[in-house]
Amino acid sequence: MDRLLFVDDEPFVLKALKRTFALEGFEVVTAERPADALEMLQENSDFVVIGSDYRMPEMNGAEFLQRARELAPQSYRLLISAVEEFHAAVDAINRGEIYRFVPKPWDRDDLLHIVRGAVDDFHLRRKFQEMTALLHSKNTELASMNKTLEQRVADRTHDLLEALVTALDQRGAESVHSRRLAAWCVRLGWQLDLSPEQLAIMEQGALIHDVGKIGIPDSILLKGAQLTPEEWEQMKRHPEVGYRMLANIPFLDEARKLVLTHHERWDGGGYPLGLAGAAIPRSARILHVCEAYESIAHGRNFRPARGPEEARGEIARCSGTQFDPEIVAAFLAIPGEEWEEVGRAAVAPGPPPVQSLQDLKASLTASR
Repeated sequence: MDRLLFVDDEPFVLKALKRTFALEGFEVVTAERPADALEMLQENSDFVVIGSDYRMPEMNGAEFLQRARELAPQSYRLLISAVEEFHAAVDAINRGEIYRFVPKPWDRDDLLHIVRGAVDDFHLRRKFQEMTALLHSKNTELASMNKTLEQRVADRTHDLLEALVTALDQRGAESVHSRRLAAWCVRLGWQLDLSPEQLAIMEQGALIHDVGKIGIPDSILLKGAQLTPEEWEQMKRHPEVGYRMLANIPFLDEARKLVLTHHERWDGGGYPLGLAGAAIPRSARILHVCEAYESIAHGRNFRPARGPEEARGEIARCSGTQFDPEIVAAFLAIPGEEWEEVGRAAVAPGPPPVQSLQDLKASLTASR
């Protein structure tokens, strides 16, 4: 039942108001003193409408309704008074303290219409607030569900990458160490101010960049000597093979672009597309530097290791031809011992290597 509160220093007025609205199905509470009404509001402010006379001892109606607004801001407030107080009522309306002014003597039907309108507005507003709260709750639930789904996708991606990396490691006589390369790419990407999202794609692409080598015969992949021109042509197909292998995995769509282009050169002399300069994805340019360092410093099955210092010097020498100068500069700005430590940590025994890359990304992002 909707509750109404009326305040007037004349008892017969309150009796008339109570009789009128009780017959209409409202619960009516009355008070002859504004102070008594304020005490009621402090104990229970659940009134839909608060009506008050203007001219009363102790405090006038506008002052009372102003105080009532603080205690029951959700209520609709009416000033019921003589016409001579009209200017005071207008002032109270302008200050937002009252909803409507009802002149004395009031017309019963007009008063009922005003109160019913206030009650309808009250319930519409409450319903809107409830629907807004419900919508917010549902949006929160949806966000939580989306986060759960995203985590499931991330977990599935993690499992898939682990499987592919394991397959590569088992076949990779060159000991390419995709995990070490991925850690270096993340470190260099951070040096170049890549976003966390870009670092994640960088990591995925680096981990599986050589997945196309699964399609290369062992006689070529495991050969312990220089490849013949014919064998080299077959080896050069692995970026395209890997790109096609990943075609039906939507969440690796960006990473597969790196798979296709990681052997492109800054001067256009790379393969398979012969891209040059900024036409090469930035992630591929980063990986190209990291892979060249790994190849020179740590060697291949057909080429001895030349060490970190010589690898850094060779990369510096090829800046602007084989490598993007900006990326080379960022690479050289990273101390050599730190760079090697990142690589060692990525392939060290212990926690799952992909998780260690996630830790590396988190620590790099947190340090910004």
